[in-house]
Amino acid sequence: MSVGKAFPTPNSIKTRKYESADRNTRFGRLKPDKIQNSKLIHLVSFFRMGFLDKLAKTLDLWLADEEAEDVNYQKGTDFEKYVAGLFTRRSDYFAISDWTRDNHDKSKGIYVESNTNPDLVIRYKPTNEKFAVECKYRSGFYRSQKINGPVVKWAAPDQIKRYNAYSRSNHIPVFVVVGVGGSPNNPATMFCIPLNDAKYPEIFPSVFEKYERDPGKTFFWRDGMLK
Repeated sequence: MSVGKAFPTPNSIKTRKYESADRNTRFGRLKPDKIQNSKLIHLVSFFRMGFLDKLAKTLDLWLADEEAEDVNYQKGTDFEKYVAGLFTRRSDYFAISDWTRDNHDKSKGIYVESNTNPDLVIRYKPTNEKFAVECKYRSGFYRSQKINGPVVKWAAPDQIKRYNAYSRSNHIPVFVVVGVGGSPNNPATMFCIPLNDAKYPEIFPSVFEKYERDPGKTFFWRDGMLK
């Protein structure tokens, strides 16, 4: 479970079309309904047209202040419960085999090894296959200096190594479910990304746009893939 903040995405924005300077291309211009104590960031050029059209329905791109750690923790916990609910609503197909709880207390130096595991282990009842899910809620996209554009910043390198080690030692695949914008229990956008494609701390648009899913739909499992 994790939560971060940057480029928040309120539930609604206004969009309009306009001609580019060379008059050879048309693209969506994102216009925020409201910006408070924030700097508007223009990110249109970083997405392919098709993905931008979908993203523009939910994105208002601006740089916001960080929230308190306890607020972020609560949002992460709420999103984890939301994701779990997308499985339990299909109890004829899915069962939660394990659910990692954050029982450690960093301020007191208390560390629990199991907290480094993915949040959920799910069993697909028809075949008894198991897979793990790590839940990440982000209030918005981050601006990456590497591409000078938006990315999903989801984990530190050592965390990614631990998730890969967990996958190998338990012989089950791991998926990263990321919610962006909206609220933890009603995210504006959701991605379900195989760990093999989430190799780095920053997930680029060329990767996450392939794994976009309807945030309100229950999960579907087939041929080793979670969708």
